[in-house]
Amino acid sequence: MESNLGWLMNRAGHTWRTVVDRYMAELGLTQTRWVALLVLDKVGEGCTQTVLAANVGVEQPSLVRTLGQLEEAGLIERRTNPDDGRCRTVWFTEAGRELLGKMEVVARDGRKMLLKGVSSEQRKMLHDVLEIIISNAQAVLEEVKK
Repeated sequence: MESNLGWLMNRAGHTWRTVVDRYMAELGLTQTRWVALLVLDKVGEGCTQTVLAANVGVEQPSLVRTLGQLEEAGLIERRTNPDDGRCRTVWFTEAGRELLGKMEVVARDGRKMLLKGVSSEQRKMLHDVLEIIISNAQAVLEEVKK
């Protein structure tokens, strides 16, 4: 059973994103765009493009194109970091915040369908276990950097 855990987590994440992607398409968003917006919301406005890219799980040059598209659509703005002129920070515009609210409604409906049949206790346990796995993985990655 344990040998399948990584595969199952990967498959669950991929399938989850595919389902959410269908709903977000109704809002005119591609997966790269809605993921960037949701991660920005989680990480927090004012983060650097580098921090955002790391949290999305892509290289910064890959994210820059998406951020340009989101900026062109009037959903975000990039500002020069006052502490380091080489860095740019990312912020939601009013239109971006409004879209984020619509995205949350869509995501909530999607979660409801995807978690159908999973009890509150199971959801809590899944949440806790995933946080432990992520923490362990981050510790391994930090150790590798040393």
